[in-house]
Amino acid sequence: MVFACGGDGTVHEVMQGLAGAPVAALGIVPMGSANALARHFGLSLDPLEAALEQLRGRSEVISLGKVEFAGGIRYFAVMAGAGPDGALIYELETEHKSSWGRLAYYVHAARLFATRRFRPFAVDYVEAETGRAVTEQAVCAIAVRVGSLGGIFGKITGRGATTEDRLRLVLVRPPALISLPVWFVYGWLALERVNPLVRIVEVSEFSCVALANPAPHFEADGEWLGRLPMRVSVAPDALRVRLPAGRNLRR
Repeated sequence: MVFACGGDGTVHEVMQGLAGAPVAALGIVPMGSANALARHFGLSLDPLEAALEQLRGRSEVISLGKVEFAGGIRYFAVMAGAGPDGALIYELETEHKSSWGRLAYYVHAARLFATRRFRPFAVDYVEAETGRAVTEQAVCAIAVRVGSLGGIFGKITGRGATTEDRLRLVLVRPPALISLPVWFVYGWLALERVNPLVRIVEVSEFSCVALANPAPHFEADGEWLGRLPMRVSVAPDALRVRLPAGRNLRR
């Protein structure tokens, strides 16, 4: 077992050394601001108790998302996205994130949405059920692998599963000035499925390409990776993780 002590970003970094060869199991000692993956696994948020739960628990192999871009390949377990979330991660200063926790995300998100005009970009995806290739324009594209991101962002991205060999892709359509605030309101009210400005689709892969400069930012698991283009797919059975006894991710 290899324990990652920190938040989702720290887990993301440790995961890069374990992904693809699920021999050593990844354990999580949650000490971050969101701890979305630890929550998804049903771990205690007390660091010592979480470690003990995993030492007494069981292993399970999960699939990971995979981002391919000019800088290489990165695997992710929580989410990957392009547009506002990428810009938010890029501009969020580390010291604010450490001292304020989730408040830093909320303050920066409010400032970005009030002052920035996000341009649309092209999203090409393949539908998981039909294999049909589709091209759309979006101002935000997010692939989610966990059930909830927590906090005020918990209800706006649909539901995901770390055991599925597909991606749940959330597309927010232009214009951003209207669609982004509406997305948050509809998501908080659990009405995202009837929001005409949001499309949620199960895909096997997707790619994002800028339509104008500067290209939008993108991120994975709360870590900034660069600017578009990027391609996202699934790496099946890529990581062995430790879970509390009785926790089954496939149920």
